[in-house]
Amino acid sequence: MIKLITLKTNHTLLGDVTIDGDKPVKIKQPVQVVSVPPRSQNDSGGIAFSPFLEYSQEFKTGIELQCSDILVITNPVVELENQYNSIFGSGIQIAKAL
Repeated sequence: MIKLITLKTNHTLLGDVTIDGDKPVKIKQPVQVVSVPPRSQNDSGGIAFSPFLEYSQEFKTGIELQCSDILVITNPVVELENQYNSIFGSGIQIAKAL
């Protein structure tokens, strides 16, 4: 399932996460969620994805993170998950709740 993982270093990753008891948490095709500052007075800024360890052999199979390095695991907002799925997933978009 697609989750946000915030590490104790304050880096936030987004990817397909597998949690299996006390084993290390696995994250497939992770991207770092990066804040983009406003470029002008009329721009509110935003976010961008930066591939995380993209050139490692484990990028597609799952990079293991030690539970002791993780601050929190949360669910992304629908827009963020949709953007991630358009790049790495099936492209299926989740509808917003009314």
